[in-house]
Amino acid sequence: MKITLTAGRLVPCALALLAACSAPADDAPAKADAVPAASLAPDRQAAAQQEADLPDWGDPRLFLSLDSLRWAEWETQPPADREARLRQLGIRPIRADSIVELDPADGYDPNGERAADFHFVDFSGDGAADVIYTGPWFIRNENGFGALEGSHVKLYQVIGGRAVEVMDEHGSIQRVWRRPAGEPVSFRLVHYGCCSDPEWRIRYFRPVRDGERVRFEEYRSVLGRAEMEIPTRFMDAPRRFTVANDRYLLRSAPRIQDRPAGELPEWFEWDERGNVMAEYGRGARGTAIAERTDSTGRVWWFVRMDGRTPPRDAQVREDPQHRVTMDRLGWMSSRFVTVEP
Repeated sequence: MKITLTAGRLVPCALALLAACSAPADDAPAKADAVPAASLAPDRQAAAQQEADLPDWGDPRLFLSLDSLRWAEWETQPPADREARLRQLGIRPIRADSIVELDPADGYDPNGERAADFHFVDFSGDGAADVIYTGPWFIRNENGFGALEGSHVKLYQVIGGRAVEVMDEHGSIQRVWRRPAGEPVSFRLVHYGCCSDPEWRIRYFRPVRDGERVRFEEYRSVLGRAEMEIPTRFMDAPRRFTVANDRYLLRSAPRIQDRPAGELPEWFEWDERGNVMAEYGRGARGTAIAERTDSTGRVWWFVRMDGRTPPRDAQVREDPQHRVTMDRLGWMSSRFVTVEP
């Protein structure tokens, strides 16, 4: 999936037109034609469905944890000889033609996929141990062996004693959820941008049966940005809200910073917009899970903005070819939002 970053910059308002210009603001005065609070309240059924869509949303600390999965909890009966079992199933790990000395300090093997990164888990629910590869990204094609940036996930379903690849995606598996006996699992990946892309993404997948095969479809994603401040203390209960002002900003930190902190923008910043990540219009919906007050007394909320009311502009724009609802995480001033009763 290709993500395009915007390259445009804010055009300064001419001094003669300063009074008429309306710059994006976190807590500008509410407009005279603002919609009444009652009509801005988000749809309860839609909000409830949003929470139900993400199985770990009810625990903010767990939801925001990007730790890798501990496979020992799932791979309860690994084969004694992984390499032999992979050969038996017809899986050939991608390996380099010649061996390069590896650095044991970082654990990365530049020579290709390791047998230890193939895990034997029944993800299809049919009682047979399937195979999941999660590790560094390697390829082999007509040009030979190559190593790519980022992590790679491949799922092989075992059917009739042979492995059939049913999924190939960027990212690494973070969390797996069991379903009723005989049913396939669901899971989430974390995908970090490559090549200095600033974003990271949490991606949720659910099973879809296709005859005897089980494939997986992404049904929701949540976007974050490098160097974004993550809260460690949370509200007692989430607060659903609707934005009551136009040009309301989502930021990576609970403070106003509309310019780069240094002479030039940091690699993860949106041109010269400081810690701004997205601009929302009136009526956009979100859910707050944490709160912080800055030195000026402004109260900031850490929020998950609902992808079904997308931003008007953003550093990371949505791909129209990738039709998966993408929520966004960040900090937003709580001054001009309408909280659902």
